[in-house]
Amino acid sequence: MSHTIIVGVDGSANSQCALQWAIKHAQLTSSEIRLVAAYTVPGVNMTQADIVYPADFDTEVKRSVQKLVDDNARTVTDASVPVSTVVFPGDASGALVDNSKNADLAVIGARGRGGFAGRLLGSVALAMPAHGHCPTVVIPSTWPQRPMPERPLPIDLPVRSSDVQTATAESGDRRPDFTGEIVAAIDPFETDGPVLREAALQARIYDQPLHLVGITAAHVLSPEWMPSETHLEKMYDEAVTSREEAVQSLQEEFPEVDVRWSIFDAPATEVLISATYTAELMIIGSRGRGGFVSTILGSTSQAVLSHAVCPTRVVRVLRRKAAKKR
Repeated sequence: MSHTIIVGVDGSANSQCALQWAIKHAQLTSSEIRLVAAYTVPGVNMTQADIVYPADFDTEVKRSVQKLVDDNARTVTDASVPVSTVVFPGDASGALVDNSKNADLAVIGARGRGGFAGRLLGSVALAMPAHGHCPTVVIPSTWPQRPMPERPLPIDLPVRSSDVQTATAESGDRRPDFTGEIVAAIDPFETDGPVLREAALQARIYDQPLHLVGITAAHVLSPEWMPSETHLEKMYDEAVTSREEAVQSLQEEFPEVDVRWSIFDAPATEVLISATYTAELMIIGSRGRGGFVSTILGSTSQAVLSHAVCPTRVVRVLRRKAAKKR
């Protein structure tokens, strides 16, 4: 049975980058691509402007969008990938979320134009990871180029690691190097879960090492009480035990995947964004444990999607429901 990848297209350069990434992924996974586009007809407040659109204006807008989609479909066909197209009137986010109900993956650009426009991070790039019914890959606007920021985040080396390479920045600071690896952000004490399994699957598909990154929270504790060195060592050791159990579990199901891990004690957003400077693919969960528990897309996930310079795959992680009080 073929898998279906939906791709949001809007004519922007970023959506073309997303399409090219999706084509390569479809070739690796023997998947088919469904191109999804949405269009809206501008509304006019007739009390302020006496403007009358031609009777066939809606038809012309739809026709131009359909031509855009057909042109993209030919690109997919030329790559020997099965393709279908859908054009919806209305909101682009809603169209993609609706199509994700019977899709295995959604691929979108981080920033687009028209119905896909947003602020720092496109509205669709926020809506799909939060509301989509399948995993979402968000492609940065600069991909496949990976321009480094003027002031790269100064990330300390991990406090524990099975095998971590390091790179030296222009400032002389050393930072973790995840070149050639798929990086997954995993709770440091987690031994199983949807992000962990999805990450191992992607590492197998791409035949690349998987690097599990766990981040402890000692750095955010109240300054009135800081853990002793003994407490820190105990916490790090417990995280290592959990990570080794996770690796052992993965090796039973994915014996061909080379799994590495690192434990950091630093701000999560800084560690993960820095990892995208070198990682081939970043995999994160849709929800976090920070102070923004009321949001549908976790604050860490939003920050990573906004600033990542490599493709980021977001896996839906539903928050456990609180037990009912008796």
